[in-house]
Amino acid sequence: MTSAKILSSKHYPYTHKAFKSYKAQKSYPYTMYRNMFVLGLGSNLALKGRGSVEILESVFSWLDSHSQIRILHSSPIWRNPPFGFALQNDFYNAVLVCESSLSLVEIYRLMFYVERRFGRGRKRAFKNAPRTLDVDLILFNALCLKWEHLYVPHRFYTQRSSVMVPLSFIESLC
Repeated sequence: MTSAKILSSKHYPYTHKAFKSYKAQKSYPYTMYRNMFVLGLGSNLALKGRGSVEILESVFSWLDSHSQIRILHSSPIWRNPPFGFALQNDFYNAVLVCESSLSLVEIYRLMFYVERRFGRGRKRAFKNAPRTLDVDLILFNALCLKWEHLYVPHRFYTQRSSVMVPLSFIESLC
């Protein structure tokens, strides 16, 4: 086990070009999408020889190429010790702030697809088991929702340093 550490990589951190001038102009750039959401990403298990950072990079690239999603910001990657089941590799976590024309249900489905695409099955061996990719929906617009398997905002995000530390690197859009 190693100590917590902030890492940078090709796409982490990232700010969309429309937002690079945002600070200087003091005006919110035009958006063509109706929904804004935050995803929490985590990985601590290699997939076909690709380590966790490479998996997170591939997830960024895949989402960035999606025709109905625009990544606005990404945090740096935070390497941190596991919680829950401690006898596993460190986690690599990041957050993405995105906008999309997709609905909440479509985003939710897409999250499961992305997890499967990057080697995660829907059935875990046990709670907090190692995984190639974990995607959590942290926020969706200003929505507050409690369904059986979906809470928006995510029920525990404010209690998880794996979300709050990366999120602290994202500048406010307001």
